[in-house]
Order: sequence, then structure tokens, then C-alpha cells
Amino acid sequence: MASLSPGPLPEAPKGASGHPGTGGSSTRPGCPDSLDQPDLSHLPSPVHRGFTHTFLFGFFLAAILLFLVSRDPVKARSRGLVTEELQFSPLTLAYAYAGLISHLFLDFLTSGGVPLFYPLTAARYSAEIFSPIEVAIMIAALLFMAKLFHDRPEMKIDKKVSAAFLIILLLVSGIRLEGKEAANGFHDESFEVYPDSNLFQWTILKNDSDNNRFLISKFNLFAGLLPDNRSYPQQNIIPHKKGFESALDSAESLPQVKLFRWKSRAVAINASESEGHWIIEYYDPVIMAQYGSWGPLSAAARGLGSIRIRADENGAEVI
Repeated sequence: MASLSPGPLPEAPKGASGHPGTGGSSTRPGCPDSLDQPDLSHLPSPVHRGFTHTFLFGFFLAAILLFLVSRDPVKARSRGLVTEELQFSPLTLAYAYAGLISHLFLDFLTSGGVPLFYPLTAARYSAEIFSPIEVAIMIAALLFMAKLFHDRPEMKIDKKVSAAFLIILLLVSGIRLEGKEAANGFHDESFEVYPDSNLFQWTILKNDSDNNRFLISKFNLFAGLLPDNRSYPQQNIIPHKKGFESALDSAESLPQVKLFRWKSRAVAINASESEGHWIIEYYDPVIMAQYGSWGPLSAAARGLGSIRIRADENGAEVI
């Protein structure tokens, strides 16, 4: 069964079950000993599943939305769409908050998780059951929304369609739970298991810090362990090269790098020197293994699962 333990703090490697040690050592490869937690409210771009996906933000959002839709001018404009007479009360607020909590719960089930208790902690919580790209559920949801759109302006929910969607969701959940339990049975606790976009497939990550490698293998619910094994160096750099440590310190100070480490399942580094600067590429080997061979989508996967920095002892910038 899936572990419901929290994901690690940003300074610790992120694993599917929340156990530190997936990304390298007590600090990730190439990472200074004091990596700060990212301030999710002051990042250079919106963060998907960031501070908006927390218990605190959800409560205030539910209260604000309920207050607005319970105002007479809004109710007058929404007649025909909203059949219930909404009032701002503790009971209706509890219902609205429960609806938002259900959204957080679904994101909790999805790989990557959500920082439920931010700003108390930026730790992400995930059961690592569903892939971010769960094709069967996406198709079912699109068909469900198409049915609602077809029935407008009444926007009535068809009980049969709703039941069919729920059955699909339960079937996918059962397959995922069975697959993860089977994949976990092939390895010990030093391995982390992540859902693949293939409903019946899982990606298995081992941090082989003794040999400076991340080892990736694939598990299929019907075929067992697949022969598609990959190995990624945790640090692909020339050892003891002058200026690298100071350049790395500059790169690690960037909020974009802190965010990337926070979002990644594991972090590997490629680094090369060019015209007096260091080009440092951080990448997530799990993302590369899952989506890097998708043909036309390979470039998109690299953009999602990596970040490139130009750095020296004087500073760093994203390129």
C-alpha cells in the first residue's frame, strides 16, 4: 500500500514515500549544507501546487468565494446557474472548505504532492499513487465536462455519467495501488517508486551515492521488471576544477534553483566551463527517464525536468 508520510523538506532529497536519502546524501549532490526552504509567495513565477495548495490558503479562498457568491448582486446575476439560496454561515463555509479539501486530497494522491502546512513548513505531502499525466482519468474528465457543457444552460449532472466517471476513477485507483504494492515488493526501502504515465508501469529510483549514480529501472504490473535500466551520474563534472565550488554556491543561491530542488524527486548535475563561466545543468533523472524518450515531447520534458544556469564567483543567472 502507499505510504502516507510527508515528503521531505527542501534541503533533503524528495522521495515517493517521503523518506530522505533519495537525492544523494544528507544534502543533495552539489548542494551546500544550508539549503534554505523556498519562500513560495515570493518566487519569480507562479508555482503550480505551491502556496495556493495549502490548508491555510484553502480556508481563506473558500471564505472569500462564499462571501462573494452570497451577495445579492452576484446571486441576481447567477440565477439559473445556482439553484440553492446560498448564505454566508459556518455551515456553508464548512461545505465550501470541504470541497477545497477534496481538491487538495486528489493532489496529495498525485506524484509530486502539495505543501499542505505551508507556511509552517514547505514539506510536500504525497501518496505517489497517480501520475501527473493519468490518461484514463483525463479522458473521462473531458467526457464528463463535455456532457455538462452539452446540457447547458441547465448544467444538470447526469447520475449515470457521474457513476461511470466514479467507476473509472475507482478502477484506475485499484490498478495503481496494486501496481505500487507489487513494485515495492521487488526492492527494499532504499528504493523509491514513482507512477509512470503508463497506467500499469512504475519508475524505480535508487540513490547509489557510493558510486555517484542514480539508478533507474522500470516495473510493469504484468511483465515485472523491465530491461530498460538507466544510470545517471549525480555529479558530472571535472573533479577539483578551479572555480567550480564558488560558481555552484552562486547558482544555489538563485530562487529558481531552490524551487527546482524543491519540486524534483532527485537532482543530478552536469557542469562544464565555457569562456570563464560555468554552465550548470540541474536535472531530475526520474523525469528524464519517464518522458525523455517521448519523441516530440522530449524537448518539453527536458524543459520540465531541468534548469540551466550560467554562474561564476560573482553571480549566477538562468539561461
